[in-house]
Amino acid sequence: MAQAKVKQNKQGKQAQPAKKNVQEKSSAQQKKNKQNAAQKKKCGCCKWTLGSILIVALIAGALCYDTEVNGKGVFENSATGKVLKNAGVLPHVQKGWYATMSASARGYKWAEKNVPPYAQPAIKLGGDVYKLARNTLCNASTAARTYFTAKWPVVAKFIDQYVPNLSNKLEAAAVSTKTLVVNSYDKSAALIKEKVLVGRFSPENINQALNLTRNAALDYYNQFHKKVDAYAKLK
Repeated sequence: MAQAKVKQNKQGKQAQPAKKNVQEKSSAQQKKNKQNAAQKKKCGCCKWTLGSILIVALIAGALCYDTEVNGKGVFENSATGKVLKNAGVLPHVQKGWYATMSASARGYKWAEKNVPPYAQPAIKLGGDVYKLARNTLCNASTAARTYFTAKWPVVAKFIDQYVPNLSNKLEAAAVSTKTLVVNSYDKSAALIKEKVLVGRFSPENINQALNLTRNAALDYYNQFHKKVDAYAKLK
């Protein structure tokens, strides 16, 4: 009887750690499942938000196009405005539209005032990182070329032991390739200058087109800013 009790106690003690391990594994699996579910939910919310912004932007673009083309700049005379007017909901839509544009204009003016102080350091940091990466690549290229030039005689001597005069042939091939690339670049530049950059694509016409585009962009920006100021004053 005593031996049986001792044996039973040992089995009970062995069963407890096994049960504990099973519980820990189950708890870890549940925690992992919760994390995966939270991550999936977060990704779903991001996709839904981006999709909603895209849909709203498409609708706004369609309404602006309809207003400018069919309504001659007046929303009430556009195809959408006429449908809403016939349905009797045009005043409510216009009220909501003006409220939305007013809030958007105020948000834009706030961003225009408060974002640049933070954006300028970020832009400067990006430019500094680009310059650092460019200089690092240039230095690495120069160091690699210097190292190769210094070690080439040893490599050429080693190669010529197995294939006589191979190093000279490789040098000649490299020089020929370099010459071919330089000549191809010069010929392409001359061809573009003589055949392409003439007539409508001459430098003078291109500069004139760039100036016209810049002036049109400035005019559009001024008109846009006037509309923003007008909407921002709405209450």
